Amino acid sequence: MSDSASHDATEATLENVTLSLEGFVLDDSTLVNSHILPYVLIVASILERRTIRREELIAALRTSMRQRSIDLRPRREYVLRLLKQHPP
Repeated sequence: MSDSASHDATEATLENVTLSLEGFVLDDSTLVNSHILPYVLIVASILERRTIRREELIAALRTSMRQRSIDLRPRREYVLRLLKQHPP
């Protein structure tokens, strides 16, 4: 297969790829048992120029991956809007 044909096949494949993050949750078991975690640990240690413990990395990932509200309204208005959308 020539380089241009390979490139065209890759582009055609990438056009059909969709990434659905709806319902994605980073839970503790997924994070702790991740196969990529050792590699992330190595990269983080190189970037920080120090040895990073696994527990320290997991705590940092939990903090950074925590879901935050993107709503800039006061909490009261956010709760009222949520209750209006999902009445008891």
